[in-house]
Amino acid sequence: MAKLLMPQIEVKKALEACIRAGDDLTTKAEVAERTSRYGDWLQVFETWRKKTKAELNRLYEGPDIGQEFDFATLTSEHSSPRYTFPHAKTAVEYGIYKLKSLLDGLELAIGESQDSTAIESLYPSIYSGCRGLYESGEYAEAAEKGFKIVRDRLRALTTYETGSDAFGQGKGNLYIDGATASHVDDDFQAGVKFLTMAIDRFRNEKSHVADGNISDPIRAYEYLRLSSLAMHLLEGGRVLSQPSLPKS
Repeated sequence: MAKLLMPQIEVKKALEACIRAGDDLTTKAEVAERTSRYGDWLQVFETWRKKTKAELNRLYEGPDIGQEFDFATLTSEHSSPRYTFPHAKTAVEYGIYKLKSLLDGLELAIGESQDSTAIESLYPSIYSGCRGLYESGEYAEAAEKGFKIVRDRLRALTTYETGSDAFGQGKGNLYIDGATASHVDDDFQAGVKFLTMAIDRFRNEKSHVADGNISDPIRAYEYLRLSSLAMHLLEGGRVLSQPSLPKS
Protein backbone atom coordinates (compact mmCIF):
# COMPACT_ATOMS: atom_id res chain seq x y z
CA MET A 1 0.00 0.00 0.00
CA ALA A 2 1.30 3.47 -0.94
CA LYS A 3 2.68 5.49 1.96
CA LEU A 4 3.02 9.24 1.66
CA LEU A 5 6.04 11.27 2.71
CA MET A 6 4.27 14.61 2.29
CA PRO A 7 0.91 16.07 3.36
CA GLN A 8 -1.85 14.71 1.16
CA ILE A 9 -2.71 18.12 -0.28
CA GLU A 10 0.91 18.55 -1.42
CA VAL A 11 0.93 15.12 -3.05
CA LYS A 12 -2.29 15.99 -4.87
CA LYS A 13 -0.86 19.23 -6.26
CA ALA A 14 2.37 17.52 -7.33
CA LEU A 15 0.53 14.71 -9.12
CA GLU A 16 -1.71 17.20 -10.90
CA ALA A 17 1.39 19.10 -12.06
CA CYS A 18 2.92 15.89 -13.44
CA ILE A 19 -0.30 15.10 -15.28
CA ARG A 20 -0.44 18.60 -16.78
CA ALA A 21 3.16 18.17 -17.97
CA GLY A 22 2.16 14.87 -19.59
CA ASP A 23 -0.84 16.47 -21.29
CA ASP A 24 1.44 19.22 -22.59
CA LEU A 25 3.77 16.56 -23.94
CA THR A 26 0.84 14.96 -25.78
CA THR A 27 0.04 18.31 -27.38
CA LYS A 28 3.65 18.76 -28.43
CA ALA A 29 3.54 15.32 -30.08
CA GLU A 30 1.21 16.80 -32.68
CA VAL A 31 3.83 19.46 -33.43
CA ALA A 32 6.51 16.78 -33.73
CA GLU A 33 4.39 14.84 -36.20
CA ARG A 34 3.66 17.94 -38.24
CA THR A 35 7.29 19.08 -38.37
CA SER A 36 8.99 15.66 -38.29
CA ARG A 37 11.05 16.76 -35.25
CA TYR A 38 10.73 13.40 -33.56
CA GLY A 39 14.17 13.46 -31.95
CA ASP A 40 13.48 16.78 -30.19
CA TRP A 41 10.19 15.48 -28.84
CA LEU A 42 11.81 12.29 -27.57
CA GLN A 43 14.28 14.36 -25.56
CA VAL A 44 11.40 16.24 -23.93
CA PHE A 45 9.69 12.91 -23.29
CA GLU A 46 12.76 11.53 -21.47
CA THR A 47 13.02 14.68 -19.37
CA TRP A 48 9.37 14.27 -18.32
CA ARG A 49 9.96 10.63 -17.39
CA LYS A 50 13.00 11.43 -15.23
CA LYS A 51 11.41 14.42 -13.50
CA THR A 52 8.19 12.53 -12.82
CA LYS A 53 10.02 9.53 -11.39
CA ALA A 54 12.07 11.81 -9.14
CA GLU A 55 8.91 13.55 -7.97
CA LEU A 56 7.20 10.27 -7.17
CA ASN A 57 10.22 9.20 -5.14
CA ARG A 58 9.95 12.46 -3.21
CA LEU A 59 6.24 11.98 -2.52
CA TYR A 60 6.06 8.27 -1.68
CA GLU A 61 8.02 6.07 0.69
CA GLY A 62 10.33 3.61 -1.00
CA PRO A 63 11.17 3.29 -4.71
CA ASP A 64 8.20 1.16 -5.80
CA ILE A 65 5.87 3.90 -7.08
CA GLY A 66 8.63 5.62 -9.03
CA GLN A 67 9.85 2.33 -10.49
CA GLU A 68 6.33 1.36 -11.57
CA PHE A 69 5.99 4.63 -13.46
CA ASP A 70 9.46 4.23 -14.96
CA PHE A 71 8.62 0.72 -16.16
CA ALA A 72 5.21 1.82 -17.50
CA THR A 73 6.79 4.53 -19.66
CA LEU A 74 9.90 2.63 -20.74
CA THR A 75 10.34 2.63 -24.51
CA SER A 76 12.81 0.63 -26.57
CA GLU A 77 14.92 2.59 -29.02
CA HIS A 78 14.17 1.67 -32.63
CA SER A 79 16.10 2.23 -35.85
CA SER A 80 15.32 5.94 -35.95
CA PRO A 81 13.48 8.58 -33.85
CA ARG A 82 10.61 8.41 -36.32
CA TYR A 83 9.97 4.76 -35.47
CA THR A 84 10.57 5.20 -31.74
CA PHE A 85 8.11 8.10 -31.61
CA PRO A 86 4.77 6.19 -31.79
CA HIS A 87 5.85 3.84 -29.00
CA ALA A 88 6.90 6.75 -26.81
CA LYS A 89 3.65 8.54 -27.55
CA THR A 90 1.72 5.51 -26.31
CA ALA A 91 3.97 5.38 -23.24
CA VAL A 92 3.00 8.98 -22.38
CA GLU A 93 -0.67 8.05 -22.48
CA TYR A 94 -0.06 5.09 -20.19
CA GLY A 95 2.09 7.20 -17.88
CA ILE A 96 -0.70 9.77 -17.55
CA TYR A 97 -3.12 6.93 -16.80
CA LYS A 98 -0.83 5.69 -14.00
CA LEU A 99 -0.57 9.18 -12.52
CA LYS A 100 -4.34 9.65 -12.62
CA SER A 101 -4.74 6.29 -10.91
CA LEU A 102 -2.46 7.48 -8.09
CA LEU A 103 -4.47 10.68 -7.84
CA ASP A 104 -7.79 8.85 -7.70
CA GLY A 105 -6.48 6.49 -5.02
CA LEU A 106 -4.89 9.20 -2.90
CA GLU A 107 -7.54 8.89 -0.18
CA LEU A 108 -6.41 5.31 0.38
CA ALA A 109 -2.73 6.19 0.81
CA ILE A 110 -1.37 5.98 4.32
CA GLY A 111 1.45 7.64 6.17
CA GLU A 112 2.42 10.15 8.80
CA SER A 113 1.23 12.90 6.50
CA GLN A 114 -2.37 11.87 7.20
CA ASP A 115 -1.82 12.05 10.95
CA SER A 116 -0.08 14.72 12.97
CA THR A 117 1.29 16.72 10.05
CA ALA A 118 -1.73 16.73 7.72
CA ILE A 119 -3.77 19.86 7.17
CA GLU A 120 -6.75 17.95 8.58
CA SER A 121 -5.03 17.98 11.98
CA LEU A 122 -5.21 21.77 12.28
CA TYR A 123 -7.44 23.28 14.96
CA PRO A 124 -11.05 22.79 13.75
CA SER A 125 -11.87 26.46 13.15
CA ILE A 126 -8.54 27.02 11.38
CA TYR A 127 -9.10 23.95 9.20
CA SER A 128 -12.69 24.78 8.29
CA GLY A 129 -11.99 28.47 7.74
CA CYS A 130 -8.78 28.16 5.73
CA ARG A 131 -8.91 24.82 3.93
CA GLY A 132 -10.78 26.07 0.85
CA LEU A 133 -8.40 28.99 0.35
CA TYR A 134 -5.35 26.80 0.87
CA GLU A 135 -6.46 24.04 -1.49
CA SER A 136 -7.30 26.58 -4.22
CA GLY A 137 -3.77 27.98 -4.01
CA GLU A 138 -4.71 31.24 -2.28
CA TYR A 139 -1.95 30.83 0.28
CA ALA A 140 -1.66 34.43 1.47
CA GLU A 141 -5.42 34.65 1.99
CA ALA A 142 -5.43 31.34 3.89
CA ALA A 143 -2.66 32.48 6.25
CA GLU A 144 -4.35 35.84 6.86
CA LYS A 145 -7.68 34.11 7.56
CA GLY A 146 -5.93 31.98 10.18
CA PHE A 147 -4.53 35.10 11.85
CA LYS A 148 -8.00 36.68 11.89
CA ILE A 149 -9.50 33.59 13.53
CA VAL A 150 -6.99 33.94 16.38
CA ARG A 151 -7.83 37.63 16.77
CA ASP A 152 -11.55 36.79 16.85
CA ARG A 153 -10.89 34.29 19.63
CA LEU A 154 -8.98 36.86 21.67
CA ARG A 155 -11.83 39.32 21.20
CA ALA A 156 -14.38 36.74 22.31
CA LEU A 157 -12.37 36.04 25.46
CA THR A 158 -11.37 39.56 26.45
CA THR A 159 -13.04 42.10 24.10
CA TYR A 160 -9.50 42.88 22.88
CA GLU A 161 -8.17 41.45 19.62
CA THR A 162 -4.40 41.95 19.98
CA GLY A 163 -2.17 39.84 22.16
CA SER A 164 -0.64 42.80 23.99
CA ASP A 165 -4.04 44.16 25.01
CA ALA A 166 -5.65 40.77 25.69
CA PHE A 167 -2.92 39.85 28.18
CA GLY A 168 -2.38 43.37 29.48
CA GLN A 169 -3.02 44.03 33.14
CA GLY A 170 -5.86 46.45 33.53
CA LYS A 171 -7.10 45.51 30.06
CA GLY A 172 -7.85 41.95 29.01
CA ASN A 173 -6.20 40.25 32.01
CA LEU A 174 -6.15 37.01 30.02
CA TYR A 175 -4.73 33.97 31.80
CA ILE A 176 -4.01 30.62 30.13
CA ASP A 177 -4.28 27.37 32.02
CA GLY A 178 -1.83 24.68 30.94
CA ALA A 179 1.61 25.40 32.39
CA THR A 180 3.50 22.22 33.23
CA ALA A 181 4.30 23.45 36.77
CA SER A 182 3.58 26.47 38.93
CA HIS A 183 7.18 27.70 38.99
CA VAL A 184 7.22 28.03 35.18
CA ASP A 185 3.75 29.55 34.89
CA ASP A 186 5.11 33.03 34.21
CA ASP A 187 7.19 31.66 31.33
CA PHE A 188 4.16 29.85 29.92
CA GLN A 189 1.96 32.97 30.11
CA ALA A 190 4.66 35.03 28.43
CA GLY A 191 5.10 32.40 25.73
CA VAL A 192 1.42 32.39 24.78
CA LYS A 193 1.28 36.18 24.95
CA PHE A 194 4.26 36.58 22.62
CA LEU A 195 2.87 33.93 20.28
CA THR A 196 -0.34 35.93 19.84
CA MET A 197 1.68 39.14 19.52
CA ALA A 198 3.80 37.49 16.79
CA ILE A 199 0.60 36.60 14.95
CA ASP A 200 -0.45 40.27 15.22
CA ARG A 201 2.84 41.32 13.66
CA PHE A 202 2.69 38.74 10.88
CA ARG A 203 -0.86 39.79 10.06
CA ASN A 204 0.13 43.46 9.88
CA GLU A 205 3.11 42.64 7.69
CA LYS A 206 1.09 40.48 5.28
CA SER A 207 -1.74 43.01 5.01
CA HIS A 208 0.58 45.67 3.57
CA VAL A 209 1.53 43.75 0.43
CA ALA A 210 -0.67 42.49 -2.37
CA ASP A 211 0.14 38.77 -2.18
CA GLY A 212 1.27 38.54 1.44
CA ASN A 213 4.66 37.37 0.12
CA ILE A 214 3.44 33.76 0.40
CA SER A 215 3.61 31.70 -2.78
CA ASP A 216 4.94 28.52 -1.20
CA PRO A 217 2.33 26.05 0.14
CA ILE A 218 4.75 24.79 2.80
CA ARG A 219 5.29 28.32 4.15
CA ALA A 220 1.55 28.95 4.16
CA TYR A 221 0.97 25.67 6.00
CA GLU A 222 3.52 26.70 8.64
CA TYR A 223 1.64 29.95 9.23
CA LEU A 224 -1.59 27.97 9.58
CA ARG A 225 0.11 25.66 12.06
CA LEU A 226 1.19 28.72 14.07
CA SER A 227 -2.42 29.93 14.26
CA SER A 228 -3.57 26.41 15.09
CA LEU A 229 -1.17 26.23 18.04
CA ALA A 230 -2.46 29.57 19.33
CA MET A 231 -6.07 28.37 19.14
CA HIS A 232 -5.24 25.16 21.02
CA LEU A 233 -3.55 27.15 23.78
CA LEU A 234 -6.38 29.68 23.99
CA GLU A 235 -8.76 26.84 24.84
CA GLY A 236 -7.39 27.22 28.37
CA GLY A 237 -8.00 30.96 28.42
CA ARG A 238 -9.92 32.79 31.13
CA VAL A 239 -10.06 36.37 32.29
CA LEU A 240 -8.76 37.08 35.78
CA SER A 241 -10.92 39.35 37.88
CA GLN A 242 -9.35 42.69 38.60
CA PRO A 243 -8.85 43.62 42.27
CA SER A 244 -11.35 46.20 43.35
CA LEU A 245 -9.98 49.61 44.22
CA PRO A 246 -10.46 50.80 47.83
CA LYS A 247 -13.22 53.33 48.30
CA SER A 248 -12.05 56.83 49.11
